[in-house]
Amino acid sequence: MTMFAIKSRVITATLAVTAAIPIVTAGVFTSTGSAQAAILKGSIGINGTSIVPSDGINPGSTSITFVDVDGVDTEGDFADFSPNLDSVTTPIKGITINTLNLSKLKNLPPIGTTTRATYSTGDVVPFINFGKRTLNSITSVLTFDLDNSVITRTRISSTNISDVTLDGITGKFNFDGQTVATGFVTASISGTRSTYQLTLNAEPVSVPEPSTILGLGLFGTFIAASRLRKAQAISGDFSTR
Repeated sequence: MTMFAIKSRVITATLAVTAAIPIVTAGVFTSTGSAQAAILKGSIGINGTSIVPSDGINPGSTSITFVDVDGVDTEGDFADFSPNLDSVTTPIKGITINTLNLSKLKNLPPIGTTTRATYSTGDVVPFINFGKRTLNSITSVLTFDLDNSVITRTRISSTNISDVTLDGITGKFNFDGQTVATGFVTASISGTRSTYQLTLNAEPVSVPEPSTILGLGLFGTFIAASRLRKAQAISGDFSTR
């Protein structure tokens, strides 16, 4: 192997180690904000008018449209947002819920003349937009993204009215550009045009303490710097040969 080839490899290694230092150092500063933001805990209940189409027995696809938001009840950190999420005006402004477009997964055994099937919601980003709010002096848009989940649609033959059960559906709350809590949804929706009730419960996202993140970042920086010095020393040895 020629001296030129050996030097080229040493230089390449030196550049790779040097490039790693800013990445590790950046983690020291950006992760602290994440720990401070992960504070959302509590629950929020939403009710209003929904539309569930009367589209026959177990259609291949269907939908749930959330027309408006008529009432909001908050507990825990949800009660601390400004403007208040549980506004007394009706319908409530500033909160929107996107339509769920459902795709059938399978038919379930009927119960008498009642037919049932399961449907996939798909990922809905965002499912609920709570608008711009302020919490702990931070102003940003609060949203809830829905994970791809399975729901059950039930049709009562004598009335052609469909009931939809949403239970165990999961998602995440986002605020200030970060996921601040995971959540699960329970809901009751009945009839072609009736009242829906959504309940969302939030649990904070687990993140390391800021001091722990800082320690990990500094340790990574130390390792990168040590490798850089070693690579430079090897380069110096070869240059004298």
